[in-house]
Amino acid sequence: MRKPPSVDMPSRESSPLTRRDWLRRCAAGGATLALGTGLYAWRVEPHWVEVTHHAMPFVGLPAALVGKRLVQISDLHVGPVVDNDYLRGVLRRLADLEPDYLAITGDFMTTRGDEEIDLTIETLREAPIADTPTVAVLGNHDYADNFRNAAVADRFADRLRDLGIRLLRNESIELDGLQVAGCDDLWARRADLFATLNQVELSRPTLCLSHNPDTVDLAGWTTFSGWVLSGHTHGGQCRFPLLGAPVLPIRNHRYARGHVRLSGGRNLYVNRGLGYSRRVRLGVRPEVTVFTLTTA
Repeated sequence: MRKPPSVDMPSRESSPLTRRDWLRRCAAGGATLALGTGLYAWRVEPHWVEVTHHAMPFVGLPAALVGKRLVQISDLHVGPVVDNDYLRGVLRRLADLEPDYLAITGDFMTTRGDEEIDLTIETLREAPIADTPTVAVLGNHDYADNFRNAAVADRFADRLRDLGIRLLRNESIELDGLQVAGCDDLWARRADLFATLNQVELSRPTLCLSHNPDTVDLAGWTTFSGWVLSGHTHGGQCRFPLLGAPVLPIRNHRYARGHVRLSGGRNLYVNRGLGYSRRVRLGVRPEVTVFTLTTA
């Protein structure tokens, strides 16, 4: 039986890409990118902690302090929004950084009243506070709803001190020859910079804690030439190419994050915080800051 002759089928030329097809593909690619970015900003970056290392030089630093490590954390926002297991895990790992001192720059909790105080204290027990001299200031959220509830802040302050934290509310202490001042919160209308700095000898090495970095623009710094550690901004929480951070809760947007050199020889460092007001971060990873004290 003879096979039928083979027939060559004409090849089909691919049709040119129309404008509609091109737009459809761009839309699909954009949707995929947006979905991936959204998942990353929601599920990955909010808990992807970055440990940053910086020198902290002081003029006249005592020799015994040279090389000491000061670890800063900020803005835990213990409460209904931030995953508590995540926070506890970060606090447990602070001991691995071998801190000589620990500084906490406010917004320990997010609370309407005093309902989050117990959980916040239990969460802080994971940090190496018992083994590490720890200094701190309050933030606006520690004053509860509307940032004006002084009774809640006072109760919380007592619990922090019972835990072993040296909470500074417009006052100062000395750590092995380093003066540490703490200014109370600006938005809570409790900041008294004059009272805070009147307690230190400005000719000696001094570190000042202030939750809101806008405090550095207040009058009263006179001859202060030390370091100021702040938080509050979360680094903007989301930063976009060209646009930067569209939402910053400060007047002076220079103080969004990181190291800022100020007039009079002052240095400001704004920690990006560990928590969040909403579970989303993009281009602004949560931060633990490790400072090594040096001579200037």
